[in-house]
Amino acid sequence: MWNLTFLRRFEPLFLIVIAVIYVVRRLFQEVHRLDGMIEQVQKLRIPASTIWHDVSDYNYILNNNIPLVSGICFFLAGWYSFHQRAYPQLSLSLQDQKGWIYLLQTALLLFASAFSYHYLKQYVRFRHDTLQQIIGLKVYSLYRKRTVLADTIGLGIVLLAYELVFQFYSFLNQKIEQETQRYLRPLSYVFLGGVGLFLLSFALDGNLPPTLWQFHLQNTLTLLTLFIQVYFLHIYCFRYILPNLRTPSPAFPYHLLIYVLLGLAGPLLVWFASASFHYFGNIVLFLLVSYVGSFSIAYLRETFSTEKTVLQTQVSSKAAELASLRAQINPHFLFNALNSLYATALKENSEKTADGIQKLGDMMRFMLQENNRERIPLSKEIAYLQDYIQLQRMRLDESHNIEIRVTIQEPEREIYLAPMMLVPFVENAFKHGISLRHPSWIYITLTLDATHLYFKVHNSLHPKHANDPEDEQSGLGLDNVRKRLELIYPGRHQLTIQQSEQDYFVGLTLVFW
Repeated sequence: MWNLTFLRRFEPLFLIVIAVIYVVRRLFQEVHRLDGMIEQVQKLRIPASTIWHDVSDYNYILNNNIPLVSGICFFLAGWYSFHQRAYPQLSLSLQDQKGWIYLLQTALLLFASAFSYHYLKQYVRFRHDTLQQIIGLKVYSLYRKRTVLADTIGLGIVLLAYELVFQFYSFLNQKIEQETQRYLRPLSYVFLGGVGLFLLSFALDGNLPPTLWQFHLQNTLTLLTLFIQVYFLHIYCFRYILPNLRTPSPAFPYHLLIYVLLGLAGPLLVWFASASFHYFGNIVLFLLVSYVGSFSIAYLRETFSTEKTVLQTQVSSKAAELASLRAQINPHFLFNALNSLYATALKENSEKTADGIQKLGDMMRFMLQENNRERIPLSKEIAYLQDYIQLQRMRLDESHNIEIRVTIQEPEREIYLAPMMLVPFVENAFKHGISLRHPSWIYITLTLDATHLYFKVHNSLHPKHANDPEDEQSGLGLDNVRKRLELIYPGRHQLTIQQSEQDYFVGLTLVFW
């Protein structure tokens, strides 16, 4: 995870640069705005004594520079306390006392940021008479206790939203580290670049209103609060509510009460901070989305986790069985025996038998050496597939109403995929598509383009015998492949199966970029 480590190292420096750009730009803008206002009132022939009397209580450094710089510095300190200290420790254990101390420290730093800004900050605007004509300048302050508390809440929401964005990027990096999720790397770069460009564009052109809960920013903060609440509520529901719904415990009423109270926290904070969030309908809608959204996400997450656990258990069981077989069979003995049979067949001029023995040995070597890897080159999968088809052809007489047509496009570059993704479809075709008493055919096609693999198997279908010993096992191989596709290639595959009384068709499309 070198890129995440790199980000952790240079993230504070990047945010400091963003903050410096924003502060310097805002200072220049304020100077330009103030000079423009003084120039405008001078053009109206207002006496200079009146102008300087109006702004006599205004100190540009004390009432503009210091509030902006101190507010930004306190906010960055709060970000560091929460992002680097409080959240990492509390995410591991809610019982961590240091984590709660850092969280309290973060709250105090955010309060200091809002307080220092509003307490020291003063604004200059035009003074008008009863006819709304400019008669001078006026200095005023927006400092109110409620404004300081409301902006502290707003800064906390921004901090939490940033943390969730960072955690999502961390999640992408964890998936990228898995062999089967490397296709997410371009997405992580796009996501990180988008966040960086957004922050840079805000530093170069964005302006915060005098108080955070004004204008369009109020709606943004409300939506961020809703998303944050749904995220944390779904975690609590996943850990404490859903398990108790299946096997109730004495603590279930307590957990349910906490769940309800946590749901009320978001709309109450928004109601206090936002002057316009006071309608009953707003609060009810907020609560409805919070509870329904969090419960739905938790339920889907539990369902997916259960299916994944079952599949992993099955895979582990099969892996244990395979390991047991490997322990019982000495591969060196088998390969030596096959080599001896191969040499004997060559001496007796049984080239067909020798070729079959060689292909069987290659297939066994593939099963023992390659099949236990998460990904293998497509060329090796194709080689195993061709060996299997060739062995099947050796036992069949294709001149007796049996047609096997194979078209395989060799990859021009190294492409990796999970092993044994293609062979089960071919095994199924030979198992159910060949009859020595009826005309039979199997058509196998594998083609590639820049980003996709297209695999098609079309075979004839014959009725099964009533006492077929493999009847109960039919379809298990395809079901396992389908589950593996859903687990390894989620959203990157399309499996089409069509069946009639005379034929069976399987089409698989994989995205391997």
